[in-house]
Amino acid sequence: MSSLDVDALVVGGGIAGLACASHLKRHGLNIRLFERHDHLGGVIRSLREGGYLIETGPNSLYLRPEDPLLEYLSFLSIADQAKSAGEAGKKRFVLQNGKPVPFPMSIKEGLTTPLLSLKGKIRLLGELWVQPLEDAPDEESVSEFVTRRFGPEFLNYFIDPFVKGVYASKPDLLSMSATFPRLAAMEDRYGSIIKGGFALKRGASSPQNSLTKTIFSFPGGMGFIPKSLAAYLDTDAGTNAEVIGFTKTDSGYLVSLLFEEEMYYIKARHLVLATSASHSAEMLSDLSPEASRALSEIPYAPVAVVYMGFHRKNVSHPLDGFGLLVPELEKRKILGILFSSSLFPERAPEDHVLLTVFVGGMQNPKLAFSFDEDLLEIVQEEVRSILGTSGLPDFLRIQRWEEAIPQYTKGHLERIERIRQALPDNLHLAGSFLEGVSVAQTFTSGIDAAKEILHYPPP
Repeated sequence: MSSLDVDALVVGGGIAGLACASHLKRHGLNIRLFERHDHLGGVIRSLREGGYLIETGPNSLYLRPEDPLLEYLSFLSIADQAKSAGEAGKKRFVLQNGKPVPFPMSIKEGLTTPLLSLKGKIRLLGELWVQPLEDAPDEESVSEFVTRRFGPEFLNYFIDPFVKGVYASKPDLLSMSATFPRLAAMEDRYGSIIKGGFALKRGASSPQNSLTKTIFSFPGGMGFIPKSLAAYLDTDAGTNAEVIGFTKTDSGYLVSLLFEEEMYYIKARHLVLATSASHSAEMLSDLSPEASRALSEIPYAPVAVVYMGFHRKNVSHPLDGFGLLVPELEKRKILGILFSSSLFPERAPEDHVLLTVFVGGMQNPKLAFSFDEDLLEIVQEEVRSILGTSGLPDFLRIQRWEEAIPQYTKGHLERIERIRQALPDNLHLAGSFLEGVSVAQTFTSGIDAAKEILHYPPP
């Protein structure tokens, strides 16, 4: 039995926990981070198998100038190793009537795209004259908001596939104010999303950092980021360590931890839970039943990811883009396909391509848990129909995430506020269920938790 005193203990070694622990260490605090699995980084992990580079989680990164992760890439001395996706990253496809159609990336392309009929394009431009609701409902779903302002066609072939790609969800399930707060705010400020977009573009200064102009990754994959953070934390971060429980004390928390079959007791002035909402709910069930209940109300979309390697000659589609998304109207059994080897070099052996296919989500959650044989049969048939593949793939791998992406359903913002109000003193949360599911937003949640701790008065 061993004991340890620290300023802060971070539970969870995903990108949020790593961000929090790194920021606290950077500011001179004595910290420890513990992860129950055998690796740090959570879902962000890059694996080399059979000559293919597999991303078990996010495949690329996009940053805004204000994102803390941008500065951290420089702090970790890895910014200069980032690799842009280049031209392929600028092109996306949406499935329409069973065929991949380029997604319009400019006003000119928008006027000619077959994704919208002439009526749909006129309705889209009519958003300029749609007045905000005088008696607005307490909360609109994404589908309600978009249909009201842009019409049903824009929802079906623009927003629905985007929601599939980012949230593995359905637009009628998600809260507009929680999922797209900036767009919702544009209506209040400018009276129109289109007007607001032009106003923001006029007022925006040109980004000074090349990493804010494009999507990018690293030669070894996205896992290079958590590996770099782990290297900075060094022995202050540990894996295969299970938090058994914790109790509130006058000076903070007493945490019991099982590591290599030995029990440790850690006294921490601050405790950070950087785990999923359900895991945090479980740990808080005794200490704060109200916060635990609210956390358990946050649903997650399950996702199965199927990686398929083909010889290039066995895929008829040029794969000249980021990937393809599938609207619900198409009645398909997959959410989308990422053209992984088109984005960055050395993702597949020479003369081969790597496709990453997503299945399940809130649209077909049961499919994410299909037997391997059934799942592979479904995916191979869909990919064959959409991209014109022939023969069997020479590489296959399945990755399942029971809790892939938190869902910002109606009431999410109020739910998060209830959680924060019910948290005991000196206990903090970080994670993708708070204020954004992207890598950058999840990282920021960890930085925000660290700032809360740094702003506390000294003991």
